[in-house]
Amino acid sequence: MATKRDIIITIGEDGAVDIKVDGVPGKDCLDFTKFLEDELGEVTHREFTSEYYQVEEEAHIEVGAGGNGKK
Repeated sequence: MATKRDIIITIGEDGAVDIKVDGVPGKDCLDFTKFLEDELGEVTHREFTSEYYQVEEEAHIEVGAGGNGKK
């Protein structure tokens, strides 16, 4: 099952844009929002949530020819 990932964007009265990421642990959140940061301009402040410091889950996939592995 896919994990729900959210980007919450808030635009203040002064035009400042706040981006918050939920559901993306570790440093992947930086890649997840890069496209927005590139379009919006200079990042003036960055604050990491506790989710940023969580250990990222690794996916291990084994690919085989099928069967029981015996020749």
